[in-house]
Amino acid sequence: MNKRIFILGSTGSIGCNVLKVIKHLQLVDLQNKWEVVGLSAKSNSKLLQEQSRQFNVSNISIASGEAFSCKKHYSSSEDLILENARPGDIVVGAIVGFAGIAPIMTAIKCGCDIALANKETLVAAGALIMQAVSEANVQLTPIDSEHSAIFQSLSNHPNKEIERITLTASGGALRKFSVEEVRKATVEQVLNHPVWSMGAKVTVDSASLMNKALELVEAHWLFNVDAERLSAVIHPQSIVHGMVEFIDGSIVAQLSSPDMKLPIQYSLTYPNRLPGCSSKINWLNHPNLGFEPIDFSKYPAVRLAYDVIRQGGTSGAVFNAANEVVVESFLEQSLPFESMVSIVEKVLGNLRCIDCSSIDSIVEADNEARELAKEYISSVKTRT
Repeated sequence: MNKRIFILGSTGSIGCNVLKVIKHLQLVDLQNKWEVVGLSAKSNSKLLQEQSRQFNVSNISIASGEAFSCKKHYSSSEDLILENARPGDIVVGAIVGFAGIAPIMTAIKCGCDIALANKETLVAAGALIMQAVSEANVQLTPIDSEHSAIFQSLSNHPNKEIERITLTASGGALRKFSVEEVRKATVEQVLNHPVWSMGAKVTVDSASLMNKALELVEAHWLFNVDAERLSAVIHPQSIVHGMVEFIDGSIVAQLSSPDMKLPIQYSLTYPNRLPGCSSKINWLNHPNLGFEPIDFSKYPAVRLAYDVIRQGGTSGAVFNAANEVVVESFLEQSLPFESMVSIVEKVLGNLRCIDCSSIDSIVEADNEARELAKEYISSVKTRT
């Protein structure tokens, strides 16, 4: 069988790992032919060209950057999919941020299965995406290590048997910092993650635990559970990625080395398992696995996640958009770390959230949130 793959965001951390996994599958999976038929990137034309040559990909999309010789260039990821997709193709959504929503919706409407790494897609447009998945009868599997862990642990148990879903967090670069030290953290400190190698935006989110807040909202949509059945804990070893407690008291967890290639491969090969290329665990090197509660005074973003889940509607789009703006400003060193989550909270509290009835309503909420976040950022700069 020919497995045809589109990778949206192929030059990022996840995209590069997806290609490593596909190269591995081409060697170990003799039953299927794994073919990369489309690649898209934001601006890294040099790496995109290298990837297209290595995997003999003739269809690419790049938002900006130097052009290079290729059979077909597309102006957007949506065009790339519309022109080339067939029902049953796998589209890997690894574009960071709000920009990843439109091509995923296009892929679903084309009848493609989705391997989703872009958490913002469900945070901002969860109701619309999950409805589209159901109507198109396509498969959506998560790539995030935490959601993959829950997906594996659930093992098709019905929703009514779920007592609680627990996501784990490494604690990011600032786990050992005091509350005061966290507030004054620098860009250099925040980007120094002790476990995972990720892009800058995701690493900042990890330090503020905003990534866990976004993942809680994402889990709400993926697994159809309310806020009262969702929790998160800090687990510094990043070995236990997620746990499901069932109504009989049994807890099923998924454990593996902190290596993104494992959840990527499972997402691509589901429901089958094949020999993996991710690192294995030597349990003698991990005699203790620890868990810590999340201090909301240190990580207020997690508290906001529950408000977003309960509020519903366009609140997820507002939450995500405001966060994208403050992270960008922090990385430009024009906004203090301590101001990021407070600005997100102010935006949430001062924008009216409506029903998530269409993509247009999501786009409008996103735009309004970005503009308001920029206003608050300007006022912080003025005061400082």
